[in-house]
Amino acid sequence: MKNSNRILILALGLGLSLGAQSCKDFLDISPQGQQTTDNYYTTADECKAAVMGCYALSDQDDWWKIDRTRMFGDAGSDDAWKGNAIAGDQREFGDFARFFWLPNNEWFDNRYTHIYQAIGNCNAGLVGIDRAPIDATLKQQLLGELKFIRAYNYFELVKGFGGVPLVLTPVSPAESIAIPRATAAECYTQIIKDLQEAAAVLPEKNARASADKGRATKGSANGYLAKAYLYTEQWALAQQTAETVITSAQYNLNDAFSNVWNVNNPNGNESMFELNYNANQTFNLGTYLTVVMRSRADGGWGFNTPSSNLEQAFGNDPRRQWTIIKQGDNVGPKTANFDYSNYDTKLAENESGRISRKMFLPLADRPANEGNHAPLNRIELRYADLLLMHAEASNKLGQDAKALTSLNLVRARANRLSPGTVLPRTSSGAQLLSDIWLERRLELAMEGHRYYDLVRQKRLVAVMQAFNAAQATNTDPYDKGKTKPLVSETNNLFPIPTPQIQLSGGTVTQNPGY
Repeated sequence: MKNSNRILILALGLGLSLGAQSCKDFLDISPQGQQTTDNYYTTADECKAAVMGCYALSDQDDWWKIDRTRMFGDAGSDDAWKGNAIAGDQREFGDFARFFWLPNNEWFDNRYTHIYQAIGNCNAGLVGIDRAPIDATLKQQLLGELKFIRAYNYFELVKGFGGVPLVLTPVSPAESIAIPRATAAECYTQIIKDLQEAAAVLPEKNARASADKGRATKGSANGYLAKAYLYTEQWALAQQTAETVITSAQYNLNDAFSNVWNVNNPNGNESMFELNYNANQTFNLGTYLTVVMRSRADGGWGFNTPSSNLEQAFGNDPRRQWTIIKQGDNVGPKTANFDYSNYDTKLAENESGRISRKMFLPLADRPANEGNHAPLNRIELRYADLLLMHAEASNKLGQDAKALTSLNLVRARANRLSPGTVLPRTSSGAQLLSDIWLERRLELAMEGHRYYDLVRQKRLVAVMQAFNAAQATNTDPYDKGKTKPLVSETNNLFPIPTPQIQLSGGTVTQNPGY
């Protein structure tokens, strides 16, 4: 309709006189020189570009869309606080971190809305590429990538909000608001289907050309498939799918733990899927999280700061220093403007006297105008995570020998940082499961997994109650006595955002307790 109006206005502006029939014929002609969904997807390059657009929209182009809500998995747990102690600065994230969750919190709505935009792009691409006159093998690979990206985005939705509207084809705005929520089980069924079909046609990581590193692979799809089975407690399938990845020999733990989250190690040996960034400012590429999560004394915003409870969980585990920067830590040389050998977290504006090291860019790696342009990739799935999924599924199946093998591979890599500090586990049964869960906390700390792990393990409330009790006697100089007292079983799901319920006229319903 907009295109037709534009043509009509142009015709009148030129003083053209058109008869009724000729006007109708003219307005029925597709706009010349413009790309639409009807005249796109005609070449391989156009199809490839559409897929790349779906990768890009899965992370959006500004910090406040999806980027910042990646902190939910840390701050919604015992691992981290809001961090920034300025009450009015991102107050709604402060509400989230203390479990005061309201459906009108814009952080929930932004996450929900922009993930659906990514899904909508995938749906359009699946239809367009399916009918495109391109090589059949390339077509199947591109469709596989889109199915992976769609599954990834639906997984991000369902693990937080529960069942959501399941939209699998392009729809109009009017049609979209009339779609009710599917159940979580129905969403996972579709996620699993997409991932199975993606894994069947995608290449292995080592078959990707250098220029394509970071794009979805067979291992990416199977890794998320194993995770979907884990979340739905299909232990045998989770174990089997994880073993498919393990035996593929595409991934390993050869990179030192200290080098996993490093701007100079993109798509490293254990990377199964990560969001790739560079510092190109012309196209507004990169992440803002390196600034969002850095000390305010060091040019950052100071959000999502690790808790002393997390630090204490490490004991003498050397992964601590590559996970947490604490007030006074040495993380580099002193410069004219900042002393990195005695790091200042700006205690007056930091709830815990700590920041995340995994999202910390050394000064030499920071681009000019760093906001939204930092080149530190966001690792969404890595091999250590998959090994711990395999360990958990194996333990649930009563196969503790297999569980210990995978668990101890992760611990052996940590031990290389400081030999003799991270010894192999020898436990079994319930104690082994507890050890696996602790290992997930330590290995994956500040990577956005903790809240979602606690929910699927059905122990969010119990863990947070224990956290609050421990805080009462905590002697840490920075966050002693601080608690998160508002947690309840309601917090096992995010609230469905109020604007989404209003737009649907009540067709989309709210989660219990909100």
